[in-house]
Amino acid sequence: MLSQGKHMNPLVMVHLNDARIDNGVFKVDRKFHVGMLAYAEKIRAPLVTINPQAEGDATMDLIEVPLSQLPYRVMTFKIDRARRPLEVEISRLRHEIESAQLIYGDGFGAAEIARSVGVPYILVLEYDLKTHITVDTVSVKNPMRRAIRAARTVWDYRSRSVPEMRRAHSLHCNGYPIYDATRGYNPNSLLYLDSRMSKDMIMPREELANRMATRAKRPMRLLFSGRYERMKGTDDAARVAVECLRRGLDIEMHFYGQGSLRSEMERIAGGSPPGRIYIHDAVPYTELVMISRTFDLFVCCHIQSDPSCTYLEAFGAGLPIVGYKNRMWGRLSETSGVGFVAHYGAAGQGG
Repeated sequence: MLSQGKHMNPLVMVHLNDARIDNGVFKVDRKFHVGMLAYAEKIRAPLVTINPQAEGDATMDLIEVPLSQLPYRVMTFKIDRARRPLEVEISRLRHEIESAQLIYGDGFGAAEIARSVGVPYILVLEYDLKTHITVDTVSVKNPMRRAIRAARTVWDYRSRSVPEMRRAHSLHCNGYPIYDATRGYNPNSLLYLDSRMSKDMIMPREELANRMATRAKRPMRLLFSGRYERMKGTDDAARVAVECLRRGLDIEMHFYGQGSLRSEMERIAGGSPPGRIYIHDAVPYTELVMISRTFDLFVCCHIQSDPSCTYLEAFGAGLPIVGYKNRMWGRLSETSGVGFVAHYGAAGQGG
């Protein structure tokens, strides 16, 4: 338990999740709120979360909760197009951090402010350098611009991120790649794997057995859920479904999510027989859990090595995964002894 003492905010959490406060109602991703409820239950001290202010309601699984019902306090701040806090917001951020006993999270200059006012901080990390480079350059077509952006990413990582890791109280590392890459910078490092899957959501053995018993009597049902973005390889997953059908395999594939690649995915799937490839909108996670149980295989063409919660959530729904051998899924597949990996082109190998 954190002792409050002179600190108004014993624990201030810095999050990258966009959020909004409208007329006393907090609007945010469901996963974020569920996680904060768990923190509030376990940490018996006042909690404050700092979130960038969302523009519109583009969140995939948005929920709305009255501020009066939250067991934590929320501060949102405005950001620019580069996701940096506006100059007028810096003093507000600094005030919250100065009043804290501990800062938990990463981003928006919070670690630098914490060091300047003598407040310890724990960094929560997901992307190692290779993944940062992949994510930052994946949408850049021009080779020269891609090289410049990659060099800028390396410089920022070496000059800012690494010193912050060395000076942090500890590192909480989501996934194998970032844990392997950073534990040498700070011996007080924790490895964890992210998931929204609770014990009561795991598919019962009897239900799994019943599903498997009917497998030979129907098309194999393939699933992808998540953001429709290049880093998640959703256009490649659509090509997988098209190629399966071209080869005469009896499959049916469904996508659940949202993002900028939707029209491209629809174009790729357009030449396939009707009733075989479906591209749906995002659905609430609790609904997605039940939907996932009706499928046979999760197709995961992530071109980078982010520690996607998709992996454990697919396992919880009784789904083997077939996916690109990025450094996260390749390691998890080997460690768990389940699923299948596929090698992919040089453009994705850095992920």
